Amino acid sequence: MRVSFALLLLVATGVLAGAPQAPVQQPLERVRFLGAAAYEGDAALAPIRTHDDETREASRDDVRVYAIFLDDYHLERMGELRVIEPLIAFVQSLPPTDLVAVYYPLDSMTDVHFARDREPVVKAIRSFRGRRGDYQPTRPVEEEHLRYPRDIERIRRQITMSALEGLATHLGGIKQGRKTVIFVSDGFTEPADELRDVYESASRANVAVYPLDPRGMMTGPSRGTTSAQMMNFTVGDRDMLRALAFETGARAIVDRNDVRGELQRIVRDASAYYLIAYESPHPDDGKFHRVTVRVARPRATVFARTGYWAFKRGQTSEGPASLAPAVPPEVQAAVNQLADSLRPNADEPAEAPSRVHMPTEAPAPKGTPLLAVPSVALARGRTVSEPVPRREFRRSDTVVVRAAVAGTPALSARLLNHVGQPLADLPAAIAGGVCEVIVPLGSVGAGDYVIEVSANAGGDAAQQFVAIRVLAR
Repeated sequence: MRVSFALLLLVATGVLAGAPQAPVQQPLERVRFLGAAAYEGDAALAPIRTHDDETREASRDDVRVYAIFLDDYHLERMGELRVIEPLIAFVQSLPPTDLVAVYYPLDSMTDVHFARDREPVVKAIRSFRGRRGDYQPTRPVEEEHLRYPRDIERIRRQITMSALEGLATHLGGIKQGRKTVIFVSDGFTEPADELRDVYESASRANVAVYPLDPRGMMTGPSRGTTSAQMMNFTVGDRDMLRALAFETGARAIVDRNDVRGELQRIVRDASAYYLIAYESPHPDDGKFHRVTVRVARPRATVFARTGYWAFKRGQTSEGPASLAPAVPPEVQAAVNQLADSLRPNADEPAEAPSRVHMPTEAPAPKGTPLLAVPSVALARGRTVSEPVPRREFRRSDTVVVRAAVAGTPALSARLLNHVGQPLADLPAAIAGGVCEVIVPLGSVGAGDYVIEVSANAGGDAAQQFVAIRVLAR
């Protein structure tokens, strides 16, 4: 198994990373020094319009990639005031070649794109507001959380950690070298095994996670992991932040008041580093193997990953891109139909009609299906328009999905993302033999979505999928 490490070497007083142990020296297969070149003001920058453009530009050795993860779920209100201006100054100080994006816990990895345009990044940072203890829904999916008031904090914690893990996996697919995630959060108590899943994914993707605690230096005793938390196999809030940094070769900005200075250290860390690779002697056992990196230069401090997680036998080692979720065929078919409806000549057939018409037998008459193919219309006040052929809408629209049903089956509806992952439950009702699902788009971000409608009657069941596109404006 080939292992790659991003190695940051700083000349300073300190100790080398890694616990003392009997080392097994391995010959290095490849050593590369990667540094961000100074930007020449007259140099032309390639435009970034598609995901392919984003991947192409991010893969360049002279381009640094930064993701700012704003954990509003676990930040006290007004706590954002300590970091908004330093983060904006950090973004504006980056050279035009660097790529930056801002993520929130509920953002889809495919809806946010890395770009060189700083204006939308600054706008997203300025809108950052801490929501710890504030359960007022801002998106439809959060309305579902209110049905489980005792579990809201657990749900929010799981959303945050799964989003952070997904971000690390996404970053691993667009660039081989070092990627940087700035995780702005007060921290929270996290089960040790779930925390391990996150830094395992970040380690495999060569992502350095820099937790930023806006609270700064706090008075009183240190709030470390308590003995009760240890007995429950959980990690305290600040120890959780430190673990994310330590296990991914980064620094934890915890108990620090100079946020601007710490952010500039992140820039220096990403500006120049060594990428080393060697063949691991360990089998594909799925276990963690600790690695200690030492250098001969005196008075030097090494920052590197503490080790790597081996793939299990049979798992692919081609990289995080293989971890993309599988798209159900029904969802993919709905997305393909959406693409067809958005063609400039959508009313024309996709293929030329056949010149030869073979005789066919008349189909046998069929009864009313349990759930017919749905149509999509727009709600305008109390009236509903005729079905629209082009399923592209604005966030100010309200979409109505209708389908004929047989009898009175039990109905359910869900809003899915474009790969079939559920986002929220939708209300569904029957009137006059027609199922109706109303979807307000005001709290839905721009992107492609799939509406799933299910009907059950006795032993019969049916599902229909229809895809829509939501525009940013």
